Amino acid sequence: MAVEVSVIATSTLGDRSYLASDGQVAIVVDPQRDIDRILYLAGEKGVRITHVVETHVHNDYVSGGLELARVTGARYVVAAADEVGFARVPVSDGDQVAVSDSLRLRVVGTPGHTFHHL
Repeated sequence: MAVEVSVIATSTLGDRSYLASDGQVAIVVDPQRDIDRILYLAGEKGVRITHVVETHVHNDYVSGGLELARVTGARYVVAAADEVGFARVPVSDGDQVAVSDSLRLRVVGTPGHTFHHL
């Protein structure tokens, strides 16, 4: 099955979150604070959120990542180099995260906006 990517935009903030799924499980990238829209979309598509990914931890937006991971029981994927006060799956450039048989993440370091941006 092909991977489907849905964009959840908050145009007033210029933010975008993404839900990528293989039809069974889903990854959410950079979830915004209001996770209800993400949960609704996952329910509408009939997919289970298994991974929540932050491309960066920074004060330019309020993330819903930790809450979404807690609510869904998903693994919370955050840059290993970021010092955080919560449990997470630490990843670095070159790592791969198996999500399902048809869905994998390849971590690419993209420092710039933040030092540990992925």
